[in-house]
Amino acid sequence: MGAEAADGKTTLSATDGRARRRRAYGRGYAVLMYTVALVYFGQAVLAGQFLSGSYDALRWHQYGATLTDALLFCALVVGALLRRHGKGKLWPFLAALTLLLANQAQNGAGAARLLSLHIPLGVAMIAGAFLVALRVRHAGEPADTGTSA
Repeated sequence: MGAEAADGKTTLSATDGRARRRRAYGRGYAVLMYTVALVYFGQAVLAGQFLSGSYDALRWHQYGATLTDALLFCALVVGALLRRHGKGKLWPFLAALTLLLANQAQNGAGAARLLSLHIPLGVAMIAGAFLVALRVRHAGEPADTGTSA
């Protein structure tokens, strides 16, 4: 709880402020990762439309790749803030970093038209994003005192 100041107002202790920041970062991270999972699903739909002959879908698929880059970079920053300022867990940062690196490999494979890498990597990224989305409600919890994973 807060301590009472000389003017009668309640001030927040450092732990209360950290907990509030951790919850805010956790909510922001959750929104970003839910959005990434939805965009990844949309990417699969657009790829299927392109392979079915709707060639305009390829342009939207490329826009989706750019959008996921931006979302994952933001999630990486929020994951770092969650860990550093909120004293939260490390896994949100590592999950965003892993997906961002996979996204870069995915973008390169797609641009090079290496479908034998692009499609399986896309499936793995969708699975990873949905696993993170299932666990994301725990992102704002405090880090364990013994280990930081």
